[in-house]
Amino acid sequence: MSSNGSYLRGFDRFRLDLAKKVLWYGDEPVHVPGKAVEVLCELVERRGEVVTKDELLDRVWENSFVEESVLTQNIHLLRKTFKDLHIKENPIQTIPRRGYRFAGEVREIESDVVVEHEIVERDYLTEISEDSLKNIAAGSTASSSPRGLRLPSITALLILVGVVGLSVWWYAASAENVTRNDIQSIAVLPLRSLNKAEPNSDLSLGLTDSIITRLASLNSFAVRPFSAIEKFGDSGKDAVEFGRQLRADSVLEGTIQRSEDRVRVSLRVIDVRDGTPVWADSFEEASGDVLKLQDAISNRVARALVSKLRPRDEELLAKKPTENPEAYWLYLAGRESWLQRNGKTESLAFYRKAIEMDPNFALPYLGIADEYAFSYETKTAEDALAKAIELDPTLAEAHATRGFLRMFHHWDWQGAEASFLRAIELAPHSSKAHHWYGVYLSIRGRFDEAQREMEKALELDPTALVIMSDIAELHYFKRNYELAEADLQKVLAADPGFINARLNLVKVRFKRGGSYFLDEAAFNVFLQKKRKAEGLAQDYDPTELEQIVAKGDERTLRDNARKAIEKAAHNKPENYLGLSRFYAIAGEKERSLSALEKAVAAKPFVIPFVAVDPLWDPIRGEPRFQEIIRKMNL
Repeated sequence: MSSNGSYLRGFDRFRLDLAKKVLWYGDEPVHVPGKAVEVLCELVERRGEVVTKDELLDRVWENSFVEESVLTQNIHLLRKTFKDLHIKENPIQTIPRRGYRFAGEVREIESDVVVEHEIVERDYLTEISEDSLKNIAAGSTASSSPRGLRLPSITALLILVGVVGLSVWWYAASAENVTRNDIQSIAVLPLRSLNKAEPNSDLSLGLTDSIITRLASLNSFAVRPFSAIEKFGDSGKDAVEFGRQLRADSVLEGTIQRSEDRVRVSLRVIDVRDGTPVWADSFEEASGDVLKLQDAISNRVARALVSKLRPRDEELLAKKPTENPEAYWLYLAGRESWLQRNGKTESLAFYRKAIEMDPNFALPYLGIADEYAFSYETKTAEDALAKAIELDPTLAEAHATRGFLRMFHHWDWQGAEASFLRAIELAPHSSKAHHWYGVYLSIRGRFDEAQREMEKALELDPTALVIMSDIAELHYFKRNYELAEADLQKVLAADPGFINARLNLVKVRFKRGGSYFLDEAAFNVFLQKKRKAEGLAQDYDPTELEQIVAKGDERTLRDNARKAIEKAAHNKPENYLGLSRFYAIAGEKERSLSALEKAVAAKPFVIPFVAVDPLWDPIRGEPRFQEIIRKMNL
């Protein structure tokens, strides 16, 4: 800091307030996260010097444990900000294996009064300079006040305070978006194809999904996820009725048509509360420029719903995921294939081709990561995810997927929670982020917090049966079996063959004194759904304990179950988890513990739930069980 006590630094067209951690570009405040500005302050104050990563982490995140990647993300945001504002030479340099250096020319700015929030304040203060105040005082005949100030000077200061206060209030009020017609949520319905001969050639689902993602990034209103709206065509309901079912204030519906080298999209927004139209428009672009089409749609829909967009939202709407239209088209094709569940091979081919066209395009890397996240090929998922986040640290879905991988595949609970919280910070209206964070909190035994997160997820995606089923399972973990069964019955009333709810109901009823095995009718529904979902052959031989069904008494069921599941565990080590569960409910503690130890070594996907699942209560107090829990870092 200079000897005169100035807290202001200038470089290029920027002004940086070191005390208040505010960055200005010309007359406008620059909207970057507070921690990024703090990093910039540290670098600017030591301009020309190498500031190590450890020094930055210690100064900016004092007394907090954060990963080095958080610092990297903030440096990325600063560099991107400078690039977006057309700064020719980025002033932040990376010094390999050491840290960063601010190489730009920095000047000290002397100022007696600094007003941050609104140009009106600054202009007014400039006009009322010291000379102006002296002139006002000299021209007055009023007597001096006891402290030597003439009345006009006091009046001028009061006016100044009033202007400052008013402008600060105005800025605070304008910082929040105001939605038109008090619309707080919207469901973007799948675009209907008018190409009957080529129903899939127009990429209607991929474009719909990209519009949902872009609008959701604004955080101005809740946007129902694609999983909530994908069944619209099969629902038999009109747009307004379907919107009401999703508890959305509005719906966006429309059509898409491809003709030779042109794509035409017609859209309208309807207020579902009274059925009145809010907005309508048509868009047409060249077939190869679907990126421009998506940008135009997102911009106009956002402006139709929000009467005053914040500067940050303007930046998000202007943000382009890629400058290569063909790469974006390929990404949408991959997304379309994934949404239609055409198989991993087809969607991955599109994603990889998109990356060939633009290696700096983050979204196809995220697509690859999501394809592999639920498999045991976690390295492929993690490598793709790391690249996606490196290219765009603001991808909320990427942070949510990273949390999922850390939770189930690495048992890195601290890292998983940090990822989920980052995803929620970036996308407060993401049902996926709130839901997965709720699952995380369930496993950690933080049940009240878990319920709040899951209820928030359900509020954002009101018809999601998987969230409803997981809320019921949470009641089961809390040993509230009656409430768990009631909630599961609601799920099964909506879909009698919903697998998660059916399996959870078996466990709940067992803890309430019933049989652990599916009755034959329920099993047949379950198996039919499982065949359809997983493409199983008709002669599929069920091996999981929950899938065992046989005619006869409970003893016959248990004998058949034992044979099937012991065989399954022998052939596939992760099935030792099911075998341990079987031995636990049968009261065979030593066998249950031995099987569970083998299961932990195989790391089956859902094994962390052992920490809270009541089925393991018979062995929960055993030292060997506690050691298993410690191995999972729980």
